[in-house]
Amino acid sequence: MGVQAYVYCRCWQDGLAVPPVGPVGFDEDGRLGFLEPWDRSNADQHGDVQHWLEHGCPHKNMQFLSEEIGAWAGVRYFQQALREADGSAFPTLLSYLPQTNDGWIPAAEVPAVLAELDHFEHRARLSDEIVLVDEATGDAFYSYLKSYRGVFAWGHYNLGVGPDGFFVVDNRAEPPATVFRARRFEQRVLPGGELELTGDGQTVRLATTPIANYLPVPPQRLTVQVRSRTAADFARMVGTLRRLCAASLATGNPVNWV
Repeated sequence: MGVQAYVYCRCWQDGLAVPPVGPVGFDEDGRLGFLEPWDRSNADQHGDVQHWLEHGCPHKNMQFLSEEIGAWAGVRYFQQALREADGSAFPTLLSYLPQTNDGWIPAAEVPAVLAELDHFEHRARLSDEIVLVDEATGDAFYSYLKSYRGVFAWGHYNLGVGPDGFFVVDNRAEPPATVFRARRFEQRVLPGGELELTGDGQTVRLATTPIANYLPVPPQRLTVQVRSRTAADFARMVGTLRRLCAASLATGNPVNWV
C-alpha cells in the first residue's frame, strides 16, 4: 500500500457544483464532507453527502488534481534525505509530509513548502547512501532506510541492508537471530524453492524467495556499496509535490494525503 494525494476543486466554493444535501465544509483535517459527526440518526445524510462528493461536479470526487506519491519506502527515503541534508532547513516539509495515510498540507503552508523544495534542489548537500547492487549491471535495488532499520523484506526472515552489509534475520528464533551477513554474496535458487546465499565465508539455505524476484532473472551476485546522490535522484518526488502545490495555489485548497 502506498501514498496518494489530492487537491479539491473550487466548484462547491464558487457555486458551480450541485447544491449539497446538508451542511458541508472542511473539517479540522482539511477534508470536505458532512459537518455533523456520524451517528445512526444521520447515517443516510452522510451517505448522501458522500454521493454528492463523488458526483456533484465535473471533477471526479471533487478533486482538481490527484497524484500517486508512491510506495511508503519512497516517502521515508525522501524524509531521510531531508533530515540528513539539514533537517533544520526543511521544517515545513518534515512537519507535513505524511506519516500515515491521512493528514494534509494547509494551503497557507504551501509557499513555504515550495521554498524548501527550491532549497533542496539547488542548495542542499545530500549525504551518501548505502545500497544493495547487482554486481553485474550496477543497478541498485534497495537502500538503507533508518526508519525501517534497513529491512526491505519481512516474513519468517527479514532481509535488509545497512552499514555492516546485507543481513538476514530469522524471526522464528527466540530472540530473533541474524543468520547471514555479508558485504558481497551470491544467491542461488535450489530445487524445492530454497534460496542459497554464499558470501564472506558463510553459506545458508533459506525457505524464501530470491532478492529482486520481480525481475525476469534475479541477480546472481550482489554487493553493498556506498554511493553519492543528488537532488536529481528525487526528481519524481519533487515534481509530484510541485504539481500538488501548484494546484493548491490555484484553488486555495489544501493538499490532502490518502
